[in-house]
Amino acid sequence: MDTSTMNHPFLPKLLPIVIGLTQAISSAVGQSTTNCFADPALESEFATIIADDGTTYETIDVTDSCCQNEVCAIPCAAETPPPPKGFGIAVMVAIIFFVIVGFMTTFFIQGQAGNYFVAGRSLPLYVVTATLASQSIDSNVILGSTTLSYKYHFWDGAVLPIGLGLSLIINALILARHINEDKALTLPDVFSKRYGKLVELLASICCIISFLCLLAGNLVGMGVILSYTLDMSQEG
Repeated sequence: MDTSTMNHPFLPKLLPIVIGLTQAISSAVGQSTTNCFADPALESEFATIIADDGTTYETIDVTDSCCQNEVCAIPCAAETPPPPKGFGIAVMVAIIFFVIVGFMTTFFIQGQAGNYFVAGRSLPLYVVTATLASQSIDSNVILGSTTLSYKYHFWDGAVLPIGLGLSLIINALILARHINEDKALTLPDVFSKRYGKLVELLASICCIISFLCLLAGNLVGMGVILSYTLDMSQEG
């Protein structure tokens, strides 16, 4: 739930009614089974808002429902259907294909760093565009952004793809020409040519740490995707 909606002018009048219905449902069932929010901070904040209206909020029964439906009248999330038959095999075949292509490219590098990082600066614009887009549209964006938008607010999930898109546009309009003129291959190369080795080292450390975080997120996302496509449990 997006807690920013708590400030809506109609919410203080609506909350006692919703909570009264929730307590009535809970009393009729005769037991409370779960907290409404898995996040303790959100649970505490919501309880505080309720307490300001003189209403007690603890837990509700969600045996045949869900918290977002009972409290906010938002329909419960639909059950995820199983993957189509053979879908997991198709995904694995695609992964193996891309791995093979990756190994084959080693024969075209010929020991040259320029061939490895920028393909000898010979790629047309549409290939570079597709490459940058494929790097941006990863499991962090596909799973993370959609999850944030669903759980909280559209803009919580939109900030990542919007930020990525704007950064690529700004880089193309302002920085790309200067980077190309410097014949730089990596971001630390840019700092090295402009500010020296010490700044290059610091930039390299920042890049390593940031890409480790990026890799961790993608590995988690890959595990979620493969567990679904191959119909495997995510629990060990």
